[in-house]
Amino acid sequence: MLFRNRRPAIGGQLGIEASPQGIALAQVQRRAGDAPQLLRCEYREAAASAQLETLRAMVEAHALEGLPVNFLLQPSDYQIFLLECPDVPPEELSAAMRWRVKDVITQPLDDVVIDSFPLPDDAYRGRTRMAYCVMLPKARMNAIARLVEQAGLRLASIDIGEMASRNLGLLAGAEGINLALLQLRADDGLICVQHGADVYMARRIEHGLARAGQDLDGITLEIQRSLDYFESQLGRGYIARMLLLPMEQGAERTHQALASGLAVNLLRLTLADLFPEQAADLPEGLQARCIGAVGAALREGVA
Repeated sequence: MLFRNRRPAIGGQLGIEASPQGIALAQVQRRAGDAPQLLRCEYREAAASAQLETLRAMVEAHALEGLPVNFLLQPSDYQIFLLECPDVPPEELSAAMRWRVKDVITQPLDDVVIDSFPLPDDAYRGRTRMAYCVMLPKARMNAIARLVEQAGLRLASIDIGEMASRNLGLLAGAEGINLALLQLRADDGLICVQHGADVYMARRIEHGLARAGQDLDGITLEIQRSLDYFESQLGRGYIARMLLLPMEQGAERTHQALASGLAVNLLRLTLADLFPEQAADLPEGLQARCIGAVGAALREGVA
C-alpha cells in the first residue's frame, strides 16, 4: 500500500515499525503449502535521531541486507477516512478517491500520497458502497524510504495498522466468521473487524491505557459502541469473537475487566498462538512491541 516495488523475495520478508521509542523488526518466511514461519522478532529502544544507526546494526547483526520491507506507519503518520466509493473500475479507484479526499484534508494534493481500499459490496447492507482512503505526506514517505535504504534494506511497501491487524486476523482464523482484533496501547487503540481477508470496520480508540489508568469503563464503552455499530449498521450479523493483542503490561487485568463489560467472546491472542514453534518463549512485553511489525511482515504479494 502507498509505495510498492516488486522483486523476488529471498529469505522472507521484514516488517518494520519505528515508533518514537524504538524499532521493532519481524522476519516472516512463506513457503507454498506451509504455514508462515516467524524467523525473527526483535525490538531495540532508539530515539528518532539514532534509529538509522540502530536499524543498520540490526540488519548487519542478522545478515538481512537486501531483504524486502513492509514498513508500518505510526497512527500519527497518516490520516484515514471512510468515504463514499465512486462508481469506477477497481483499477481507477485510488485516482478517483483523490478528488473525494481533497475536500477533507488541508494539504495540497501534490504534497501527499493517496491510496484506498473498498469495503466489501455487502457492507452497509448494500445501501452505499464505501471505501477507506489513506493519506500520507510525501515528506514522510521519502523519509521512510531513506531510512530503509540507508540501512541496507529494500522498501517493498508501506502499510497501515488496519492492514497489519487484518493479516494477523487471517492467520488467527478469520475464514468463515466475523472476527474482531483489539489492540490497546498507552496512547491509543485500534478495533478492526474482518470476515476472511475482507475488512468491514476499522476504528481508532483515541485515548489509550495511560489515560484510562485503573478505570477501563470509558474504553469498554467505546469498544462496545463500535461492536454495536458493526452489528446494527453493516448487516453482517454478530461478531463471533474478539482477540486482544499482546500488551506491554497488565494484560490479564485488562482482559478480565473488558471481558466482564463487553457483550462478545473476548480472548487473548499471543504470537505463540500464531507461531507455536517459534514464539513459545517470547515475553509478552516483547510481543506487544513487535506485534505490528509481525502483522506487516505477514503481508502477501509485495516482495
